Amino acid sequence: MTAVSARSRPTRRRGALGRLPAVGYGLLGIILFFVLLDVTGILFDIPPEQLPRSLTVAATTFTVLADSVFHEAVWDTLSAALIGLGLAILLAVPTGILFGTNRPTFAAVSTLIEFMRPLPAVALIPPALLILGAGAEMKVALVAYSTFWIILFNTIYAVRGVDPLQKDAARVFGVSRFGAMVRVVLPSAAPFIYTGIQIAATAALLVTIGTEMLAGGSGGIGEWLMTYLNAITRRDFVYAGAYLSGVIGLLLTLALVSLGRILFPWNKAAGGRGR
Repeated sequence: MTAVSARSRPTRRRGALGRLPAVGYGLLGIILFFVLLDVTGILFDIPPEQLPRSLTVAATTFTVLADSVFHEAVWDTLSAALIGLGLAILLAVPTGILFGTNRPTFAAVSTLIEFMRPLPAVALIPPALLILGAGAEMKVALVAYSTFWIILFNTIYAVRGVDPLQKDAARVFGVSRFGAMVRVVLPSAAPFIYTGIQIAATAALLVTIGTEMLAGGSGGIGEWLMTYLNAITRRDFVYAGAYLSGVIGLLLTLALVSLGRILFPWNKAAGGRGR
């Protein structure tokens, strides 16, 4: 009986890669990416001025990290992205709740929404420059516009996705419509609304940097990158700044996921561990 049990028990054999933690896999992927870039540059004979080698970019990254001008650029970008995201949340969540619970209201404005939603934020840079000028206000407005739609539709479908049985049960117990919204609909929809905010946060950072690169004179990481892009002999600074922008986006995502685990520990959609 013991021998049969021993044979039926599955044996797990894991190699060196199987023993790596999740962080180890991430670091391994980053190393392979940079190795692939170097191999591509060598095989296709791309000059280092156009595609600097990884060791050069790594050394430049430490220089950029100590640059106070880059610190100021990061602050300008993050502040504009987060303020614009905050405005989008304040506008989109109540609007999404209204549209999600009142279908006739949504139907009345759906044509206008479908007309406005596909317009990219980049296409609005010229009128935004004319109205707001090349400053922080212009970046904040474009970020708020582009992230508004993400949060709006996530909120609408989150509210509509609440189990009708929960709302019916609340009415049976004499809970008013407003009470059912506060005690049933919002707690159920909140994790999925937060997921939309997480997605919108990444979009906010991308829109901010893109606007800074195209508008000019608005400061931030985008303008910092364009300054070194125009300096032909300092292309390694462009790559270092671009990689650091990716790191900033990753840290922002991790921070929001951690916050989601605190706010909604029961729900995987908002970064929680689930039951």
